Amino acid sequence: MSKGVSGAVFRLIIMKTSILCLGFGALLSTTYAFAGILAGPITNPANGHDYFLLSPNSWTVSEAEAERLGGTLAIIKNAGDQEWVFSTFGNYGGARRQLWIGLHRKTPGGPFTWVDGTPVNYTDWGANEPNNEGGREDWAQMRWESPEPGMWNDSIDSSQFSGVVEVVKNPKGLKALHALVGQWFEEGNAQKPCYVAASGDAVFAINDSNHFSGRLVSYRDGILFVAAWQVHGELIKDKILWSNGTWWSRKPVEYDAADSIKPEELKKAAGKQYDTPLLQ
Repeated sequence: MSKGVSGAVFRLIIMKTSILCLGFGALLSTTYAFAGILAGPITNPANGHDYFLLSPNSWTVSEAEAERLGGTLAIIKNAGDQEWVFSTFGNYGGARRQLWIGLHRKTPGGPFTWVDGTPVNYTDWGANEPNNEGGREDWAQMRWESPEPGMWNDSIDSSQFSGVVEVVKNPKGLKALHALVGQWFEEGNAQKPCYVAASGDAVFAINDSNHFSGRLVSYRDGILFVAAWQVHGELIKDKILWSNGTWWSRKPVEYDAADSIKPEELKKAAGKQYDTPLLQ
């Protein structure tokens, strides 16, 4: 794109790119019917986050709908989260509901991780769970079976369970996301332009060299999450350090790949729990 392109044309190109170059999460949303909203938003007074209850559908479709709403399936960080989510939605409308949460295996039979990369410091598995029965139980749910109602079970991607969506209300984070709008360059390479584009409250990261886009979600502590890519980013000075070890810079730079970013900075940005490639 030449430097002489007007702002209006630039925005049009960005919007066309964001429509045509959908990330995996958006692709799933268009491939399958959306899960309907049964309830919400309901605010958890303990953390200020909004929650929605979805109609029964698979974990995959429910997570896609959660991302469309600007969040993810519920992240259970402590016993308080567990109690509130199950007491609010487990018997909603007088019907016992099996509830999808945002815990899953990225690879069959692998370790369970939260969809947004939150460290798994709290769990509430039922007796002998997770057991990966049949070798294909890669998604977590809160179940109603006695004597452990509310405790977690690993399950196949059943379409019979209702997803609980969690949306972090973070006006400061939204403002910070809008501050990222504009052109970036993958690892400072002028031949690999990237963009951040906004449409209302939705902000998209677009990797033009790989033709993928994904909605950016800003969480507290300055961490960005691209749900469609399943990667995190940390803003350090004029660079975004992605959790797979790549980075974007505001301007193209002449750089020595070995010296441009300090290894300890990449390690800090990635963390042990963030090991998924940027584009799968």
